[in-house]
Amino acid sequence: MPAAIPPVALDLAGAFKSAGWPLYLVGGWVRDALIGRPSPDLDFTTPAPPTETQKILTAWAKGNIWTTGIEFGTVAAQKHSVRVEVTTFRTERYEEGSRNPTVAFATELDTDLSRRDFTINALAIALPDVELIDPFGGLGDLAQRRIRTPLSPEISFGDDPLRMLRALRFASSFDFLVQPEVLDAIRALHGRLSIVSAERIRDEFNKLLVGQAPSAALRLATEVGLADEFLPELGLMRLEQDPIHRHKDVFAHTLAVLD
Repeated sequence: MPAAIPPVALDLAGAFKSAGWPLYLVGGWVRDALIGRPSPDLDFTTPAPPTETQKILTAWAKGNIWTTGIEFGTVAAQKHSVRVEVTTFRTERYEEGSRNPTVAFATELDTDLSRRDFTINALAIALPDVELIDPFGGLGDLAQRRIRTPLSPEISFGDDPLRMLRALRFASSFDFLVQPEVLDAIRALHGRLSIVSAERIRDEFNKLLVGQAPSAALRLATEVGLADEFLPELGLMRLEQDPIHRHKDVFAHTLAVLD
């Protein structure tokens, strides 16, 4: 793992350390590095307030920064050909009936990681020392190919209902197994997906379709009721037969064609 850390990440960590702030590499890059997949994304988190992050990145990237997400704690920068995003420790959740999440900044790394969608994405690497931090067993879940949430799935899906669809998307993308307690929570809470914007749902659905196991994920989405919230036609196929080849079940046939 130490040899795999991009030099630009270590360089950025040095800039934060010089300013008196720790920096952690998080998200998809950490997950993908651990399973041997390439990842172009370099996402970082820090306890530094967004204004401090802005100062550090401005000097590090010689002014080549973006602050459109600073209200939510995120500042982006590009140095040479590499783009990075640094986000202050935070939590976010949807209030009842709201389509917009409420963001609050946190002071502890574990708090930030606990509010991430799944344990396999709740891993961090402390820089520049290159120490893996795994408070919720994500490394074991990667090894066992499991989709679990850091906190209870009811809390996780209450914070962001799109995570219900994302669970199935990750199952498709990685051919992982969604754990029973996660599926039970989706059965109980799938109606909450209605507060999520169509654009966010579309993006997750597109990623699901190009994964390793899209038919298995869509079969699960139908079984737990989630498909009714964004693709109700899918469940209705179970009631139909091919009018020409009557021995074929339209639902099963459609999923086979998808694969």
